[in-house]
Amino acid sequence: MQSMARRPGWWLLALVLLSAGVRFWRLGDPPKQVFDEIYYARTAHEYLTGQPIYEWTHPPLSKLLVAVGIRAAGFDPWGWRVVPAVFGTLMIPALYVFGTLATGRPSSGLAVAALGTLDSIWVVESRIAKPEVFLATFSVLAYALAWAAVRTGRWGYLAAAGGAAGAACATKWTGLASLAALGFLVALAGPGVGRRWPGWAVAASLLVVPLAVYAASYVPHVARGENLADLARLHVNMYRYHATLQATHPYASPWWSWPLLLRPMWYYYEASSGWMKGIFAVGNPVIWWAVLPAVVAALRQVRNSPPLAFAAVGFALSYLPYAFVGRLLFVYHFTPVLPFGYLALAAGLESARGPLARWIRGYWTAAALVFLYQLPVLTAYPVPATWLRWWTLVRSWV
Repeated sequence: MQSMARRPGWWLLALVLLSAGVRFWRLGDPPKQVFDEIYYARTAHEYLTGQPIYEWTHPPLSKLLVAVGIRAAGFDPWGWRVVPAVFGTLMIPALYVFGTLATGRPSSGLAVAALGTLDSIWVVESRIAKPEVFLATFSVLAYALAWAAVRTGRWGYLAAAGGAAGAACATKWTGLASLAALGFLVALAGPGVGRRWPGWAVAASLLVVPLAVYAASYVPHVARGENLADLARLHVNMYRYHATLQATHPYASPWWSWPLLLRPMWYYYEASSGWMKGIFAVGNPVIWWAVLPAVVAALRQVRNSPPLAFAAVGFALSYLPYAFVGRLLFVYHFTPVLPFGYLALAAGLESARGPLARWIRGYWTAAALVFLYQLPVLTAYPVPATWLRWWTLVRSWV
């Protein structure tokens, strides 16, 4: 990555083009609603047609964004997947800016963006109408803007970061973790890191602006005739739903298992005439299995490295609250945590010295090869059914 930093623009362009290619390639396949698209694509269409809203358990922003694609391209697989694919592509330059501004080094920004590009889970989440890619992209944008505020001392960047975090909250309530991370960064921005802002500016950026963005996501509900009492009742019902959910699912997984990739999940699987097509929501194990050690290593340097402090604390703020969640959880709930892991891992890869440095190129090669190896079951590409065993590396993956 150090040599790549000499021409970061060209390398970033290559990463973005690669990401766009795998996200838009055969985007309309499977030609039907997959997994949670039965909720989100349907509800997006209902926003457009004025019908009663079917999916109400999460804030509306992700469904409204999916509706933009349906309005532009029609109520078909391409229409409800095109905006997630756009956001999944935009997340790569956002990761680059985040990594570059956090560390002050374009080489680190490229490493963070490359990790996001080669992480298989984002191909899947960018090709399906569900909230995770919106939540992660808004969160990464918030972190990038907040670091821009720290580096420049300009309050406007902090306000914009609050707006992006508000959009994350308007996608899922777990977006509150991004606001907590911004609060930590503001506390971290002492004389040795950046400039402090007046208390009113911080409050406006991290409270007023996010709340305004969140409230704005409900304008379509007001336009449909709902009043404040209706919206308050909706929020109470949303909380009760998540607090009391007792459902079961064969691919549910406990929070502690996610970095270990013990239980990825099949969003879609179909086999006939000796051929199969599948969508496997799985991370790149070369990356995921390195994230937790990288974060642990970052913990040792939190006093001397503000970027690593942000990575370690942000990871904890985004991840550990799931330990107290009693409802059904899945591996994709780990996705908003990953950008902090990428930052810690990129720092570890760049700091390698001596004999260990010789293995870094091998690490990147292995990550790229595993990504290509997994690509058919990320994109529902038809392969011989007998090949299925080659993608289930661990018994619990079946």
